[in-house]
Amino acid sequence: SVCLQIKLLTFYPEERQLLVQEYKVDKSQILNLYNQITKQIAQEMMVEITPEQERLLAKTRTVDREAYDDYLVGLSFLEDFSKEGLYSAIEKLNNAIEKDPDWAPLYAGLAKAWLVIAQAGYVSPSLAYQNVYENLDKAFELDLDLSNSYFISGMSAYLYEWNWDKGEEELLKALAINPNDAMSRIYYAQLLAILQRPEEASMQGQVAIDLDPLNPLLQVLYSALLVGVDDCETAMAYLEKIVAADPGNVMANNVIELAAFRCGDYRRAFEAAKNILGLLLNEDTFKKIERIYKEQGFTVAYAEIAKQMGAYAENSLISPIEPAVRYIYADMPDKAMDWLEKGFELRDPNMPYIATGVYNLDPLFSNPRFIDIVEKMNLPFSNN
Repeated sequence: SVCLQIKLLTFYPEERQLLVQEYKVDKSQILNLYNQITKQIAQEMMVEITPEQERLLAKTRTVDREAYDDYLVGLSFLEDFSKEGLYSAIEKLNNAIEKDPDWAPLYAGLAKAWLVIAQAGYVSPSLAYQNVYENLDKAFELDLDLSNSYFISGMSAYLYEWNWDKGEEELLKALAINPNDAMSRIYYAQLLAILQRPEEASMQGQVAIDLDPLNPLLQVLYSALLVGVDDCETAMAYLEKIVAADPGNVMANNVIELAAFRCGDYRRAFEAAKNILGLLLNEDTFKKIERIYKEQGFTVAYAEIAKQMGAYAENSLISPIEPAVRYIYADMPDKAMDWLEKGFELRDPNMPYIATGVYNLDPLFSNPRFIDIVEKMNLPFSNN
């Protein structure tokens, strides 16, 4: 069973309790319970519900209890972003599908897992997106009203297809169905930054963080957006709080490295990099890099980091953005361009961000090879 007590209060002009209601339902009815509570609060507050909202709230769906548990665990693994976590998410979601094969959110969840796997560079984008589209098609077949499916479709459109118009259209569809979906908002904000619309990006990012201010993943994504619109100091404030609670958070350390470099804090950038490189390089190599950093400084150390990343890529998949960024820090723009050209050929889903500030690729903005890639991607760009 699921037991909930809902209290609705107003705090202005004075605190007053508007509604107290207790609910107890079988877990299989939890989706229907959400709709019931939403309608009851809307009625109590005399909020006018549109015909479309009324239609969505009238839908009913019984869900298998065990499938729902697997779904929730799978979603928690999705926020890990480690290779093990993402493949565990896929395992849990597939287990749920065996129990409830006609529930659309399970397939949308699988599509998202494969999308993140592609962005992290764990498998080739072409293979990952084959799985993204297969699961996304199934989700749409089962439910055309699922906001998460449009969210994944929009992300796929701009991260892999490089179709900026479609990406915006799909994300706006997701937000039309669920305006309070913070993840759709933050990725829409990132798309707006890619489209060189920084004021709109900042506004959407602020709405996202207001909707879910304590979510560490959302804070990391918001911080990356802030770096991209050249507000590295605010980004660092968010990120330092995250790693204070979770020092090994890979995504947070990755963005700290980007933000600290943009702020000119090279010591902090290198410290954050150590938490990332430990996943790629063996202990002896890592000690060698630390020794170079102490004896010869930041730029020479990063030349070695980039070199070692290239060696790692000979036998393992890696997003070409990773060595490209490190070659920029090593003041080796031609080497960085070599990796960006590989990223273009692979359709690396990190490539759409290259003309924003997030990857600190500004030294390349006047490079003819860089401009050629941007033009081939039809990517909005201003090198002024």
